[in-house]
Amino acid sequence: MRKIALCLALFLSACGSSEVDDASAIIKQTLKKPESFTLKTGDVIWQGKLRGKQTAFIVKVKYTAMNGFNDVIDECKYVSFYTEDGSNHWQENGGLENCIAAGGKEEENALVMLRKINSFN
Repeated sequence: MRKIALCLALFLSACGSSEVDDASAIIKQTLKKPESFTLKTGDVIWQGKLRGKQTAFIVKVKYTAMNGFNDVIDECKYVSFYTEDGSNHWQENGGLENCIAAGGKEEENALVMLRKINSFN
C-alpha cells in the first residue's frame, strides 16, 4: 500500500512540470541574463484549446533573475502559449503579463482577459 501511495504522489507531483518548464524557457528568452533565472513556483492555471486543435496553456510563474544592471528582480508572470508540431508558440502582446497581486476575483478577471487576448477557447 505504501508503494502505491508513493508512486501516486510522485506521479501527481510531475503533472504540469513540463508546462512550467516550457513557460520558464519562454521567460528566459526575454531576460538579459537568462542563466540567472531561478524558479520559485509555477502552476498551470488554465489549459484548453487555441481555435480548435492546438493545446494552449496559461502558467503562473514566480521567479528571481538578474537584470541588465546586475540587480536581482523578484517577478511573477502569466505565460500564455500553445503547442503545435512539438514546439511552443507565444506572442509578445499578451504572451507575458505581470501577475495580479490581489488574487481572487481580480486574478479570475485577468485569466479571462488573457484567454481573450490570446484567442484561447
